[in-house]
Amino acid sequence: MTTRFHLLGQVRLHDGATGVRGVKPRALLVTLLLQPGHTVSLDSLQEALWDGEPPRSAVANIRTHVSALRAALAGTAQLVGRDGGYALLTSVDSCDHLRFLDASAAGRAALLTGDADRAIRLLDSALALWDGDRAAVGIPRYGPLFGALAHLDEERMRVVEDLAEAHLRLSEPRAALRDLTGLLTTEPLRGRSWALRMRAHHRLGELGEVRRVYRTASAAYRTELGITPDRELRLLYEELTGGAAPSATA
Repeated sequence: MTTRFHLLGQVRLHDGATGVRGVKPRALLVTLLLQPGHTVSLDSLQEALWDGEPPRSAVANIRTHVSALRAALAGTAQLVGRDGGYALLTSVDSCDHLRFLDASAAGRAALLTGDADRAIRLLDSALALWDGDRAAVGIPRYGPLFGALAHLDEERMRVVEDLAEAHLRLSEPRAALRDLTGLLTTEPLRGRSWALRMRAHHRLGELGEVRRVYRTASAAYRTELGITPDRELRLLYEELTGGAAPSATA
């Protein structure tokens, strides 16, 4: 199975063998890849390529970018004009983000049915498609790109958490901690991640670490939002340690 289009991390073609030069042509490629086989209107393309009011030359510029993109594709996929827009004709298997979404959904389904071994295989394969922690690095998230790329970022974080949960179900707390470390470094307000980390330390018999993790989470919530962790996290702390959760000033 050959992935031709990569947008989970750096935007590239053919494992980096062929590049798409320029931010606008890459943004055009990403916008079309998010709806492969479907016509994306010129209005949507303008919203994705320009912040606010597009220039008068926007449509002509898009045509120029389309020509450049067709040359970069070198016949590996068709970029066709259709009824006031463009469509990129390619298969699901050729797009890393679509393969990722399929594998993550299958992995989550396996986890829900109690098949942690299968969940780990699928979730690991999903994360292996990423070469960073942010989709379409370097592409401004204008218009339709904002929600679509944010969804991919969020889905990656959910997969990391699902994978940690699967490891916990197989009594592999150290693997769960490995999965969560990087995520909480960059996203310190994810309650589920903190809860999984506390559970992992509890499985290892490390009550001191459970307490430390809760204090670290509390500090993050206080610094970022001016609030304490939610009731669910506080109750988990009390369940795992047998004591009351520290106050916001503790």
